[in-house]
Amino acid sequence: MIKQANLSLVYVLFFVVSAHTQEMGQLVSMEYQDKPLKFVLNDITSTYGVNFTYSSSVVPVYRKVSFAVEEAPLGNALDQLFEENSLTHAEIGDQIVIKAKKQKRKAPPARITKLTKIETSLPSKVKQQTPLYSDPRQEELLARYYRQKYKNIAPIQGKELTSLPGGGERVIEWDSERINSMTEDIMTDEPFTRLAQVSILPYVGTNKLKSDEMTNNLSLNVFWGTNGGVDGVEVGGFVNSIRNDVKGVQVAGLGNSVGNDVTGTQVSGLFNTARGELEGAQVSGLFNYAGEAKAVQVSSLFNMSPKAFSGVQVSSLFNVSGEGDGVQVSGLINTNRGRARTQVAGLFNTAGDISGAQVSAIMNIAKDVKGFQFALINIADTITGAPIGLLNIIKNGYNRVELASSEALFTSFSLKLGAKAFYNIFHVGLRWDRTAFEDGLGQQQEEVLTSWGLGYGIGTAVTIGPRTLMNIEALATHINETEAWTTNLNLLTQLKILFDLRVGRRTSFFAGPSGNLMVSNLYDADTNTYGSNIMPYTLYETTQGETNTKVWVGFNAGVRF
Repeated sequence: MIKQANLSLVYVLFFVVSAHTQEMGQLVSMEYQDKPLKFVLNDITSTYGVNFTYSSSVVPVYRKVSFAVEEAPLGNALDQLFEENSLTHAEIGDQIVIKAKKQKRKAPPARITKLTKIETSLPSKVKQQTPLYSDPRQEELLARYYRQKYKNIAPIQGKELTSLPGGGERVIEWDSERINSMTEDIMTDEPFTRLAQVSILPYVGTNKLKSDEMTNNLSLNVFWGTNGGVDGVEVGGFVNSIRNDVKGVQVAGLGNSVGNDVTGTQVSGLFNTARGELEGAQVSGLFNYAGEAKAVQVSSLFNMSPKAFSGVQVSSLFNVSGEGDGVQVSGLINTNRGRARTQVAGLFNTAGDISGAQVSAIMNIAKDVKGFQFALINIADTITGAPIGLLNIIKNGYNRVELASSEALFTSFSLKLGAKAFYNIFHVGLRWDRTAFEDGLGQQQEEVLTSWGLGYGIGTAVTIGPRTLMNIEALATHINETEAWTTNLNLLTQLKILFDLRVGRRTSFFAGPSGNLMVSNLYDADTNTYGSNIMPYTLYETTQGETNTKVWVGFNAGVRF
């Protein structure tokens, strides 16, 4: 029994491997121009049945890819795609696991074996300049010493050195890494750390002209201060200006400006800026700016993080962010150039992809929406939830043109736009009635009177089978009865249940019942009655003052494209 089980397992593995080999050997042709890598992988999966496994935090799925092959084996095409985009992959079962290719480390510089005569004695002691130093490190003191002593020496890494004339026969063996480290220290502007500093204006304070080179644990700027960095707390009366990084808290009466990264919190009366990466929070009276952020930004006017953003942006006017997975709330406008989780705005939202919701008063625009949209106008390429609005334009959604007939309107045309979960209906219909009347000579005459209706509705489509679905629709139509335009109330409201059968790629037939409610203020002087006459019969009728209400059940049928 065990041998038979093992043999069966071998057969199964053989067929799986064989099928996968056939898949990878099939000839394919594909071309993509400036498409996100995620789109390319999804398209290959749906077209050729290849399954990919990857982490979006490791693989740059939103990188734009241009790639083309013609009549090539699928395996070779994938190898080319991954190689051109610095990716590596492995085939595990029926899955292709993708990850970013590790960057090769640069080879260390060649070891310097000979060096000209150079002073090698290190200072035994460096005099402390101010009591505000906090536990100075030996390497910092050495770096400062050599910066001053050898400030005009260029970096010697990678250069061939020979003895100077008159230099004697002395040759010194010295480790190249130590030489390069020393010369790098000489040439860099890495700031020192001090316990505290106090300044009145830029370069007018305890750090003097070295202010933009010093990192302070505690920084106090009476009016406006400029410093190299903050590793603790900085408070300024007007403006705090930092050349490098901030790790901690900045508080200013007007604004905080940081040249590189911020890890912590910035609070100001007017503005906060971080040109590098922000991790923490920015709160200001006017605006906040960060190159990229994983943070909370709150301002009274606007927030910007154009490169990448993850977190929350709240403002009264607008928010701007790049790729990320954040939440934006504004009084007017939110824009996101990559992926956003949720956007809520007073006027409109724009985004690449949405993984939650878009809510605004006027308009929402996105590409791939995994969630819902709510606005007067919603525009998207694809959506998994419902676009709820007066007009929904979904490129790959439920978009239909319909010709139909019913007992109320003998012929009608409808345009349906949106998604299966929710779509809009724009409707126009026509009917004609023969009416007998007596002319002035006592002769009976017949006249054809035309009525028409203009309506709007909403609906949802429920999939029943591969070729069948059920539509549930609510429709309101203003009936212009025997005249060009009826100014009185003459409203037909309908609830339809329609069953749809697709008979071709783009064609389907449908039919189903409808419940009809007609509310009318039309007055017939000949009969001294109120109400419409488009219904063939009534199940219920009542007149309250000048308003007539009639109820009946009807039938609808037609064709859709």
